Amino acid sequence: MLPGMRRGSSPTGGHAPGTGGRAPGAEGESSGAGGDAPGAGGKAPGGGGKASGGSGNASGATGNASGVSDHYEPLPGLAGLPAWIWGRLPPVGKVGVALLPFVAVGLVLALGPGIERGKEERASAEAERLERARAERVERQRREQQPRFARGEPAAASLPARRHLLAEATVAVRRDARARVQTGALSGPIRRVQCEPYPRAVDRPGAEVDPSRRFGRYACLAVTAAFGATAEHEAGAIGHPYRVRIDFDSGRYAFCKVAGRAGEGSIGQAPVVRVPAACGGA
Repeated sequence: MLPGMRRGSSPTGGHAPGTGGRAPGAEGESSGAGGDAPGAGGKAPGGGGKASGGSGNASGATGNASGVSDHYEPLPGLAGLPAWIWGRLPPVGKVGVALLPFVAVGLVLALGPGIERGKEERASAEAERLERARAERVERQRREQQPRFARGEPAAASLPARRHLLAEATVAVRRDARARVQTGALSGPIRRVQCEPYPRAVDRPGAEVDPSRRFGRYACLAVTAAFGATAEHEAGAIGHPYRVRIDFDSGRYAFCKVAGRAGEGSIGQAPVVRVPAACGGA
């Protein structure tokens, strides 16, 4: 034990060299740390390289900005706009534009017959509608002009009897007009009824004063309003027209309400429904 101890020195002294032996290691570590310092110094240039790269990016950005400004083209005028648009269309777009006329022609050829049929059908439907409306109007006027018959005392040769028979027919017309007003078929009020020979003639009096004539025809008006004479206009009246035919020999007479009223453009036009012959119509 002692020799060995001598050989290795004392425990304390052995540890001391060990400690001293570690010192170089520590120094070596310090050197390693010092080696790291150059490494850090080496990183610094790397950092400097990155900064240079950043400068390179900035230069690239500057280059892109200058490139955009170099390629900017303002819009052309109105005359050159179609060519400018055409030059920027992709091939597919140019093909589509080129095919548009053919597509339009094809649509016209495909849809044209259907459009013509539609026009013909609409025209036919409109003609049918007008014909139905006309038929309804004719039927309505026929009902409106349906003759009414009555009988009074025969008055073949007596002028007073003839005038009385005409007065009876006038009262019958007034009664009929007021009844129509009550149902809403005519506007009122009916103030009176005035009749005159039909057709009107200056040189030929009415049949009520001519015993030689068996039949008398009269145009009557169921008056709704009257206006007096002025310096510019004669007196007159407006109302609903009637026609009357009297057989003075038998005392029978018939009267008809004339459909419609006279209006602008009606003179010279044939009526849709003529006055029945029983009331003195043609």
